[in-house]
Amino acid sequence: MYYMIKERLVPLEDKPQGDLTVKTVQIVTLKEWQTSGATSSVHAESFKSYANIHLCKLENYADYMLGTFCIPSKQNSKQKKRFIYYIHKDGIVFVDDSDLVKALLEKMSHTRTWDTPTLETFFSNFLELLIDKDLLYLEELENRIAKMESTILNGEIAHFNHTLMDFRKELLTLHYYYSQLVEVGEVLGENENDFFNEHNLRLFDFFTRRVSRLQSNVQMLREYALQVREEYQSQIDIKQNNTMRILTVVTTIFLPLTLIAGWYGMNFTYMPELRWKYGYPLVIAISLAIICLSIWICKKKKFL
Repeated sequence: MYYMIKERLVPLEDKPQGDLTVKTVQIVTLKEWQTSGATSSVHAESFKSYANIHLCKLENYADYMLGTFCIPSKQNSKQKKRFIYYIHKDGIVFVDDSDLVKALLEKMSHTRTWDTPTLETFFSNFLELLIDKDLLYLEELENRIAKMESTILNGEIAHFNHTLMDFRKELLTLHYYYSQLVEVGEVLGENENDFFNEHNLRLFDFFTRRVSRLQSNVQMLREYALQVREEYQSQIDIKQNNTMRILTVVTTIFLPLTLIAGWYGMNFTYMPELRWKYGYPLVIAISLAIICLSIWICKKKKFL
């Protein structure tokens, strides 16, 4: 499928004929691109490793630019959407098997118009559309980490470590993603092969700065997650301290009783209390007195 970059994106079923000054956008699947023979003029290794695309990049060659996108899903950061883009003197070709680019271009054709339609305005708008909802998504992530913090403060920490670990992995994936987008924006802004009008390079600079702000927000969330992890560790320490305090109190109360039980359990012959009729009640009374005294001391020391 083709689009012409005019005052808006104009969809076409076949390759446009006539005015060669109008830039075009083409979407093809990997199989269509390979069977067309077009790969012979570009860096073929990129297409051989299409299934293994794992980052966003853009590389300059003699008469074209070739790049890849690997976009983490907002529903599951482990899932990625991948496509290749090929910028040449007549426009851009997207090689995409996921229908992501098709959906984005369809949206652009209905929502974007340009007073001065150029390759730069189209591609900068396309890049911005890739990150259009990302700020709202980062706000959702911030709300999630805030709820985690509230959960910790309420003492509900079961399985929390795994939840936080998954969250931090998600933030790390986003951080790498935005870092790669910044590099793509910088390569576009350098305009090494003079593909773009110098006056329009500021559009790529706007995109780069916007992505940099998103990356800063992700870094802030990573630091927030680290603080929450420290709070979680503090709660674990508090629980452990409470457990140790209870064990200490129990030991303090029952150690004297253990001593008494061991003492009289030896049954030595010359222990007059063993034959005294009040010996057993006396030991009970002493034990109760020790328990009461120990509890009183623990409360006074605020162990209980």
